[in-house]
Order: sequence, then C-alpha cells, then structure tokens
Amino acid sequence: MFIKNKLVVGIILLTLPLMSCKDDGMGNEPDMEENPATLSVEDQGTMNGNQVNIPEAKVAEGAWVVIHRSSESGDGPMVPDIIGKAMLESGTNTDVSIQLQESVSDGEQLWAMLHEDTGTEGEYEFTGSDSPDQPITVDGDVFTKPFGISQTDPAISSPSQVNKANSGGVFNVNVNAAEEGWIVIHRSNSAGDGPMVPDIIGKAPVEAGENGTVQISLNDGESVETGEQLWPMLHYDTGTDGKYEFDGNSGLDQPVVFDGDIVLSNFTVEANQSTLTATDQMVMDNSITVDVDADAAGWVVVHRDAGNGPNVPPIIGKAPVEKGMNTDVQISFGDSVVTDGEQLWPMVHYDTGTMGEYEFDGQNGLDQPMLVEGNILMKQIKVSGATPSVVTNDQSADSDIAVGEANALQRGFVVIHRNTQDGNGNDAPDVSGIIGKADIYTGTNGDLMVDLGDNSVESGDKLWAMLHIDSNNNGTYDFDVSDENPEDPPVTDSNSDIVMVKFTVN
Repeated sequence: MFIKNKLVVGIILLTLPLMSCKDDGMGNEPDMEENPATLSVEDQGTMNGNQVNIPEAKVAEGAWVVIHRSSESGDGPMVPDIIGKAMLESGTNTDVSIQLQESVSDGEQLWAMLHEDTGTEGEYEFTGSDSPDQPITVDGDVFTKPFGISQTDPAISSPSQVNKANSGGVFNVNVNAAEEGWIVIHRSNSAGDGPMVPDIIGKAPVEAGENGTVQISLNDGESVETGEQLWPMLHYDTGTDGKYEFDGNSGLDQPVVFDGDIVLSNFTVEANQSTLTATDQMVMDNSITVDVDADAAGWVVVHRDAGNGPNVPPIIGKAPVEKGMNTDVQISFGDSVVTDGEQLWPMVHYDTGTMGEYEFDGQNGLDQPMLVEGNILMKQIKVSGATPSVVTNDQSADSDIAVGEANALQRGFVVIHRNTQDGNGNDAPDVSGIIGKADIYTGTNGDLMVDLGDNSVESGDKLWAMLHIDSNNNGTYDFDVSDENPEDPPVTDSNSDIVMVKFTVN
C-alpha cells in the first residue's frame, strides 16, 4: 500500500507539473497580488533543535507548508513522505519554523511544498490522490520550491585518555555540530553498554561548525576512576539560551540524532604513565633540554629551587609538549638568569584552560601538574656555566658584528672595542669606549649579533670582542675604565688574562 500511494502521488505530480516558484525571466518573483499563494526559501543549516526556516509563505486560507526530501532522481520532491510541517494562517506568514523529524545532511536538497488544510482542521492528512490536504496548485502547477542544507554534519570522537585534573576531571572531545548546543558526559549505565541518562557529570557549550577539541570539566563534586568508561553525547540548546535543561521529560535540549542514531561516543579513563627525562647539563643559549613522553598535551616548565623542592607557582621557562614522545624539548629562560651550579626543577603540566596558554597559578585549577602514580612528574637537576671564551672570525660588517660563540660562568656582555696600540706598539683594545654590545648568559651563547648602532667600521679595521661580567646584576653595561673598581669588569681566565679576541673587517 505504501508503494502504491507513492506511485499514485507520482502520477499526480506528473499530471500536475511542479511549480518551483521561478522568476518571470527578469529576476522578479510572481506578483503576490496576482497569485493566491507565494513561497520563498533560502539555503540554510538547521537551527533551534533541527528546525528549518521558511522566510515567507502566502496562502489565501489556512494551509500547510511541509518539507520533503528529494526524490532519487533529485529533480523533485519525494512524496507523500514528509520530514516536517507547519500550519500557515491565511495571508502572509513570515519566518515560519518547521521542526524536522529526521536529520538532514550538508549538501542535501529539500523541498518546501504548500498543501491545503481541507480535512480535519489542524491535522495534516495528505497520503495520496484521494486524501484531504492536497498540494496547492497555481495555474495547474504544484506549488513547491527546493532549498539546500549548508551545515557541518554532527559528529564527535573521544579517544581513551587520562584525566587532566588532579581533583575532579577534565576530558577532551572532538566535536562537529550543525548548530549551537552542548557536549555532555554521562557515566555508563548498570549494564555497561550505554550511557546513564539523563544524569550528566560534566558539560561544555559548542558552537555550530567544527569546534575541534572541546575540554569538558566535571561538575563540582564529581570524580572518576581509572578504567571507568564515560559517554560523551551531543545535545541541542533549545530552551533558555546557554542553560542545559535536558531532563528526559521536558523536551528541551534533546540529544542530537543523525542518520537515525544519537550522536555519542565512549572512552575509557586511562592511567597516566607519562615520563620526564632531565639530566644535569650546561646551559645553552640560556635554555635547557629535556625529553617528555606525555599521555596528554601540556607543558614542561622550569621552577627554581626552594631549598626543599621546587618554588611554585613561579616559573622561569616553559615549552609546550604534544601527546606522545617529545625529544630534546628546549626550555628557554627568556630574560631570567640562572647561575653556575644552580638547582632547577623541570615539571610537566597539563594544558586544560585556554589551549596554548600556560595558566597555572596554584589556585585557579588550570594547567595542573601531571601526577604519575600519585607523584608530581618532575626532576631536580643542576645546571652549569661554561669555561669563559669568545670566538669570532674576520668578516664583512655593516651594522652588525657576528660573534660565533661566547661562553661564560655568569651573566654578562660581549662588547666590541676598536683597536689601538699599547706602549710597546702592539695591537690592543681601546677600552675607553665600545661600539657595540650584546647580552650573554651563563653557559654557551651561540650565533650572537652585536648591533653597532650609529658606529661605522671600514674594511681593514681591527676590532676586539671582549667578555665582561654583569657584576651588579642589573642587565646594564656599566663599565668605566676610569673607575678604580669599575662595575662590570672584563672576564679573566685561569691565567688572569682578559678573555678577548681580535679580528679584522674585510
């Protein structure tokens, strides 16, 4: 019988040509005064819980606007089946919302069609040629019009993962959503084969489109155990905007259904088995390197020593780490200064707040340290400086001087002096002034560029690169040769010789 009805209706639509509300050839819609019915549609994505919108429909008396899927050929509606309908009042109806009873996909074409309401008032009864509520025709044409669905089809994924919080819980779910809504987490039901609904233990809002990785924090008072199975589920936001209201009875914020299935996934809470490898080392370019095998993306940071452990929450350097093996992760200290023999504490943290922003302050609960078997993942190491030396070569120069390497036991400067002669007529640095300088830090400093500022050099000029310490630790070069005990004096080696090197401008 179902097939017969569809065949009968198909014959009707062949007998009564489809009128898809085409314009008059000059870009104009049919004149509303001359036509008993008009209909306008537009390409769109679903909204407000799988609804579509009809911008305008005009009918002479109470009627229906219904939504059909496309036929297999794609050149007309599939009838008599409908996936949504709405009543129309006589006259002009604007912004008509139609609740779809089935999910629709990106790129799909739907057909809006006008039907009479000639049977039981307010009850849609069209099933074929002999039924009430026949399609409205204009000049013998069935009044219908196609429109396209343009949206991100809903989908979620959630691989098994560690809990990224030391109390409560934070978990990641990848979310695509056709419209605004919620991603929530349910516990497993008693059988362990699905979610326990309607109760949730955490939620986060999602936008229409590709949301990427969404972090879900568990509700206050909720906690989970290693090995527990959890169920993320996508819901609409159809009640009070921004308020999750699904309770299984009210009809609000219903689960999203796509292709006949609720959009959900499941994952297992795994034990964190991350590792951190950090050894005593020389500071290189004011940084250290470590290896991190991380079970979750996060941060490796460096704390100073507090005497009985790391000084937290302040850090002197940080670097992001990805899930998986991260080798030779360089942690730069920026403008922070470390000393030869200082104890430091590399520590691994989660990234649970704004992705890519380190936010741990010891109070806000964000970016907490990773715990492995109940212990913070950290390591105490000792850093060292390097035997003082400076290396540079003869070079062409314009506004900068290249210093290949400067090694130091403490913070200081590499400065450039012009050449002069000593009392014996030998080349010597002119220490009455400098023509450029660059900061150096404890350890090895490579590939330095010394800005000459307004000073100029010419081919054949002899210059000297010399190391100075920052004796007052203020970051400013304060050496004055006229002082009896000058600040920031030159660095000397084990033979009490000044650490410097002469080179020539080509």
